[in-house]
Amino acid sequence: MAWFAQHPSWGAVVLLGILFGIHLYTNRYHENRYDAQGYWELANKYWGTGHFELMSFDNILRGYLFPLIISPFTLLTAYLGWEPINITRAFGLGTAVLLFGVVGPGVWSALRGPLAPAVPLGRRLVFGLLGFLMWRDYFNFALTDFPALLALLAGIWVLLRRRPLAWSGLLAGVAVAAALNFRPVYAATLPLVLVLCVWPRERPAADGGWLRALHWARGATFLLGVGLVLYPQRLINQEHFNSNSPLVLTAPPGSPNLYLSQVHGGLFIQKYETTIGVDYPNPSVVFRDATGDALATRAQLPPTMSFAQYLDMAGDYPGQLLALWLRHLFNGLDLQYPTPYPQAIFVNSFALALTNYLVLITGFLVLFRLGWRRLTWAHVPIIIVLLILLGPCAATLPVVMECRFLMPLHVLLCAMVAFGAHPLRQWRAASLSRRTAGFALYGLLVVGGFAVSASTQRQLEAKPRLLFKWQEPVPKPW
Repeated sequence: MAWFAQHPSWGAVVLLGILFGIHLYTNRYHENRYDAQGYWELANKYWGTGHFELMSFDNILRGYLFPLIISPFTLLTAYLGWEPINITRAFGLGTAVLLFGVVGPGVWSALRGPLAPAVPLGRRLVFGLLGFLMWRDYFNFALTDFPALLALLAGIWVLLRRRPLAWSGLLAGVAVAAALNFRPVYAATLPLVLVLCVWPRERPAADGGWLRALHWARGATFLLGVGLVLYPQRLINQEHFNSNSPLVLTAPPGSPNLYLSQVHGGLFIQKYETTIGVDYPNPSVVFRDATGDALATRAQLPPTMSFAQYLDMAGDYPGQLLALWLRHLFNGLDLQYPTPYPQAIFVNSFALALTNYLVLITGFLVLFRLGWRRLTWAHVPIIIVLLILLGPCAATLPVVMECRFLMPLHVLLCAMVAFGAHPLRQWRAASLSRRTAGFALYGLLVVGGFAVSASTQRQLEAKPRLLFKWQEPVPKPW
């Protein structure tokens, strides 16, 4: 254990690898489903001609890179008879231990300054344990949510470490471009990451022209790294969709905007899950929003609405639309299942929900406490990183909400708890009145969280879902 304490990154990789590995290879999932299976099939496209061919990839909704990475393993499963999910579990295991054991703590330490000590092993394990409790079964499947977040954080970490400048820009560009190719919504982060890339950690001196030149050179190498990753996407778009864009198109040029259609759906649906269980009549688990439905009716929004029409509605009904976004924010953070594909919908999730609310409350309190500090030049990168992480979350607030859409915010709050909370120190320093007020605050917020969640669960399309008692399984078939 002394060696682990002296090498916290390696210790976290080993211990979290054991925890996640045992779970992933002993749980009840036996195959990829829905989007996860879709990525596996897209990986097979590269071999559609009998040999590897980049231009065989012709999907407009997904980026080329994630299927490309897993494409060699599709051949292994075909020739050796391996189960695809055992390959994707290995990817998930690597993603989990790197995110929670190495990269996440590395970003936290780098934000504290170049002389800050490494995050100790214990706090890394707390971070990993929170990720395990909340998200553990996401790592079974060929999904891009966590790989995209890992790539984005890796790019940020490389930039914050700032050595050497040119190579850090190139590596960061590759990592960030991979993230936005995995998850197109991350394209909104690119300008902010570029700002972080050229932002000097210390206020430039009058004679610091050479240092500024180095930062601008790093910005150039960052863009080079972005271009190297996105150029194949541009070739694919030119070949199949007559577009010169290096980004994932998500819809053919001139056709309705996919994001807008999701925003329109977000007026009627406040939360969405996907089930593979037998206690619900179909895979799509839809939680309706009668208030949003009424808002869309009053605003007379057509299904093929434009951005201008949505903004007009925002101007006419700002309070109602803000309330809708807040419902989406809560529902996106309200984890009821630690998996993208619940095997049963009508199960007791009280323990997970209670743990989640306590983590969210503590995370927000730590974040607000850190935010009250006086802003200095050295704090600007912290603000930029927060905006980078929160930007994709803000972009998804209007759409049909799934918990994975707010994953960056949720992981950020888990990091606040794991790395920034000092409960014993604060408990000992607090007076009796402050302890009482703290208990009252937590109690009120937890009760409020369950109340809001129960309201959402009652809007389940097929039948209301109750939170506070075990429900008898629906007879098979539904």
